[in-house]
Amino acid sequence: MAQKQRITYLDLLRGIAILAVVTIHVTSYPVAFLSTDSTVYPLYFILNAASQFAVPAFLFLSSLVLFYRYDGGVQGNWLLFYWKRLKRILLPYLFWSVYYSTYLSYIQHISFSDGLRKFLKGLPLGGSYDHLYFMIIIAQFYVLFPLLSLLFQRIGQVRRHPILVGALLQIAFYLLNYYVLHMHKTGTFVMTYVVYFFLGAYMAEQLKGMSPDETPKWNYRWTALFLGSAMLFIVQKWLQLANPHWIRQPFLSNINFITDYAYCSIACVFLVLFVRILEGKPRLQKVLFSLGSCAFGIYFIHPYFLILWRHFVMTSGPIAYHLLTWAGGAAALAASWLITWLLMHTPLGIYLVGESKWKARNKRGASQSGTM
Repeated sequence: MAQKQRITYLDLLRGIAILAVVTIHVTSYPVAFLSTDSTVYPLYFILNAASQFAVPAFLFLSSLVLFYRYDGGVQGNWLLFYWKRLKRILLPYLFWSVYYSTYLSYIQHISFSDGLRKFLKGLPLGGSYDHLYFMIIIAQFYVLFPLLSLLFQRIGQVRRHPILVGALLQIAFYLLNYYVLHMHKTGTFVMTYVVYFFLGAYMAEQLKGMSPDETPKWNYRWTALFLGSAMLFIVQKWLQLANPHWIRQPFLSNINFITDYAYCSIACVFLVLFVRILEGKPRLQKVLFSLGSCAFGIYFIHPYFLILWRHFVMTSGPIAYHLLTWAGGAAALAASWLITWLLMHTPLGIYLVGESKWKARNKRGASQSGTM
């Protein structure tokens, strides 16, 4: 396989995406349970809605990286390609699925047999806890990537117009599901996110044409698109909250579809351009780079600390509730970040958080000892 050099600034985008994930999970409880008459409710709602680009951004990044590195396709040993990537997600996924299922069964006083039955039923769809569905999506993408890569190599129209092809496929799936399939839970199905994979392929081609020494400039056009699409997305969400039937079907579903995919797609491209500028901000870059390199583990671990915080610390006091909500988010992020970093420096890292620097460190040590 012909591999290219790692694009380091994409870890900054991962850092932003994982912050968005944590923001979604921190604000989800206030959005669901706080009175909409509360003065600060709009703040929680706006932050939650604005962060919805998080999962599309991770899928977009996965596509971008693979299409950038393997622009000649998956040549040679496909089994090795699958093994390296599926090992990185399946083993941690299995571990954390068991962990969350066991803990939730314990605190909810579910019997072993019922807990096991629930675990086995939910495992194929990421059902052990809400956030684990992402692993099912990314596994499907890894399985499909060689086929997608082949399409880009063999079909010129796909290679020349990836965004158009991806958008048409996304629209086709939406219409097929709305009028024929009637699938209610599409969140774990790869076709729900197909446009982001084609968008990643498009961006990979764009990055190949950029010189590493090129000085990035602020793109006002993409900034305007990002802010405009974000505003439309949030306003549409708010209208639907205030009046779930403010416009009749199928127009409501169509508006949801357009604003959702437009905002998340534009956010993905905008953030790639944005993080290139952040490379000139060393302090912020260092923090986001560390977050990005630990993002996989943070994704797995932080909900556990949010569960503990909400169970043992949260209170319903008017001021304390808001302070503790954000303190809990900060604590969950910090704890999961630290644990991930520690695990990454052990042999267990690859099995628990999908990353390990242990082998690389040992190789450096062996190389240095051999030269002395």
